[in-house]
Amino acid sequence: MREIFLLKGPNHGITAESDPLMNTLRTCSLAVSWFVIAGSFAALAGDAPTAEEYRANWPRFRGPDGGGVSAQSGMALACDVKTGANIAWSAEVPAAGFNSPVVWGDRVFLSGGDEEKREVMCFDLHAGKLLWRSAVPKADGDEKVEVPDQSGIAAPSVATDGRRVYAIFANGDLGAFNFDGSVAWSKHLAISKNQYGHATSLLTWQDHVIVQMDQGEADDKLSKLTAFDGTTGAVVWEKPRSVGASWATPILCDAGKPQLITLALPLVIAYAPQDGTELWRADILDGEITPSPVFAGGTLFIVSPSNKLQAIRTDGAGDVTKTHLGWMAEDGIPDITSPVTNGELIFVITSSGTLTCYDAKTGKKQWEHEFEEDCKASPSIAGDKVVVITMKGALVVVGAAREFAEVSRSALGEQVFASPAFAKGMMLVRGVRHLICIGAKN
Repeated sequence: MREIFLLKGPNHGITAESDPLMNTLRTCSLAVSWFVIAGSFAALAGDAPTAEEYRANWPRFRGPDGGGVSAQSGMALACDVKTGANIAWSAEVPAAGFNSPVVWGDRVFLSGGDEEKREVMCFDLHAGKLLWRSAVPKADGDEKVEVPDQSGIAAPSVATDGRRVYAIFANGDLGAFNFDGSVAWSKHLAISKNQYGHATSLLTWQDHVIVQMDQGEADDKLSKLTAFDGTTGAVVWEKPRSVGASWATPILCDAGKPQLITLALPLVIAYAPQDGTELWRADILDGEITPSPVFAGGTLFIVSPSNKLQAIRTDGAGDVTKTHLGWMAEDGIPDITSPVTNGELIFVITSSGTLTCYDAKTGKKQWEHEFEEDCKASPSIAGDKVVVITMKGALVVVGAAREFAEVSRSALGEQVFASPAFAKGMMLVRGVRHLICIGAKN
């Protein structure tokens, strides 16, 4: 806004009345002033990261596109917590939760809490120092919620747009925090009627925060999808959903136009993120929908837990159940974890630790391998490697190839339920007690 004040500076005795040229300049100056003001307010209204900023960070559960793929290569993926080899730092996490790390710039965000307090924690990416922890203010109508131990009150991962970080909890608390830890806004949503608690993570699109709140049975008509304004918390749009409970996290994919992909029994539904218009749907899901979708090369990959892995084209409209389905696989299908794909191959892992590789174009199984350890974290791809972390804390790296080959195996020293994050050549893993940064020491 400095330009506006300069335009209003002294004219050294020249007035519009004494000089016609000055009158013209004054008129032009006023026009420019209003142009700058309008442009400034437009910038404030459109307070959103660029696509390049978003892709350069790890702003939500499983990264920019929700697929668990890091384009970084050559990073350290093996470590030794006893000797400190390739452990950049390890920091105690003061509030419990099963959600995964989110990274923007030099900050790492987690959420945690219990019945008394729900909070977001911010760590320094390079040193591991806890910069702040801030709680969602208690709201009128806030009530205790009973959640099972396997999900807890802080299962959903936070999301950020680089301006604020957003968190949701199983008791219905939704909060936005500025990067200094102050509360930007908060609200209390209704507690979802969900036997396993609310576990669907948040995501952002431009200056919207997307909340998928699916619950009950489809006939109950309780489920909905809501976009909140990230700056104010105001509802931008809200759509009722004719689906039952879900624990899967939606993703955004660019299939010629942005599509918000949601999963809940029995439907896969794609929406326009700007206004919530339904684009297409497919009636193909069964089971308790927990694995999230992934997208590559114009194809979605959808899991019906313990049943099937289905490929779907995203260029349809309306009901595409009979027109846009691709291959289907039935071996080694996960019940909880989400798939990961590099566009050529797709990998899935079951809770019992069986990792299976399929050809992403044809669905032909390439191989399967049993780790004989339970897995709750979804697999990831870093460069040309697949990263698997077992519940006991074994960090196993295998080649992202058509033949199985184990590259390395490390012990993290504690249980791990959360999927890792990747940023600036480092891998961040949340254990039950510590946030561990794997990479070269500074």
